[in-house]
Amino acid sequence: FQRAWSLLTEPARNVLLLMPIFAYSASKAAIEAASEVHKWDLDEGLGQLVELWLLEASDDLEEAKRRYSLHPLTRAFAQSKLGQQAELERSARVRLAEFFTELAKAAGGDTLGEWERYDAIETEVENIFALLEWCFENGEMQAAVQLTKAVTFFLSTRGYFFKAKLFEHKAVEFTREADHREDLAWLLVYGIGWIEIQAGDLERGERQIKEGLEIYEFLNAPQGIVNALHHLGVALHFKSDFENARECYQKGLHLAQSKNDNLAIARFKRGLALVDAAQGNLVEAREGLESILPTFREHDQLSLPGALANLAGVKFRLKEYDNAFEIGNEALALAQRMEKRPNIAWISHVLSDTEMARGNYQAAFDYAKQALEFFESSKLFTKTVEELKAHMQDLQKKMPS
Repeated sequence: FQRAWSLLTEPARNVLLLMPIFAYSASKAAIEAASEVHKWDLDEGLGQLVELWLLEASDDLEEAKRRYSLHPLTRAFAQSKLGQQAELERSARVRLAEFFTELAKAAGGDTLGEWERYDAIETEVENIFALLEWCFENGEMQAAVQLTKAVTFFLSTRGYFFKAKLFEHKAVEFTREADHREDLAWLLVYGIGWIEIQAGDLERGERQIKEGLEIYEFLNAPQGIVNALHHLGVALHFKSDFENARECYQKGLHLAQSKNDNLAIARFKRGLALVDAAQGNLVEAREGLESILPTFREHDQLSLPGALANLAGVKFRLKEYDNAFEIGNEALALAQRMEKRPNIAWISHVLSDTEMARGNYQAAFDYAKQALEFFESSKLFTKTVEELKAHMQDLQKKMPS
């Protein structure tokens, strides 16, 4: 390694020195951002490192998709060199955090309703997780908060609930201590509050959403208030506090109507329909959900799988099993295309119940198994995992040996 190091040009040394800050592989653009080696110097440096087998390049013909990785022994050598230059490493990691923040924003990771470009974030997800851990542990809090915000909706959509809780809690603690109210409210409502609700800690989620709502009301931020009211309604619904959930949804609906926000109106109507379903008003729930599907189909594809799954669940309870299965299958196909892993799991759960009611026990078992894979891997749904395992045992008894 020392001989190879002596043969390297200065740009190649700079690149190799900083490669250990990547968890696994890196794109050319990310390497450029971290190392500040540009254009011809970067091409020459990467070429020399690959030629000397110090870096391995993927086979992608398209340069933007090509990935570069270190051999384990080379990583150890480069890390020992980098360890002697703490300030260089720190500045490189901060630059890289800024690069991934902009990449994630460009892919819609901080924008409600986006999903089409999430694969760009997924490709870098392990690098982003490692970088967030480093930033929080080493006091680069502002960089950590901005990167956390930039991947918030991505983490929720793709089902990285455990990592979302970890990083968003830390970001909330910092923004509260620093009195960064706008960032704090945003993280409480769109980030950790929503994750806590989805993962089952309803009391904590409700507290966080209420705190975010109070800040948005103080800041007179109408869009923040609308979304906080929606999320608070979800928390109250999940707690079976149906009357307060209905009141929250109605308040949000009136505010959305005053702003002519058709998408928010549809989301609140969905919430009210689900309260109807929870209270046994299934026909009203079915009609409410069917009325908002055209809005979601045209303006909010990301919410469509969940809304279809809600309708499939209502149809199941109305014993319209064939229609429930058809709608559930459409929801599942959409969720799979978007890689909405939480939705895939919940929809599979609904389809398992539907297939069981239709007497298709093997298919019901397969759907339940698919749901179980996500819930077990998330580490947050203990009760649901137990229920699914019991459900699968019942199905096995019904299946022909």
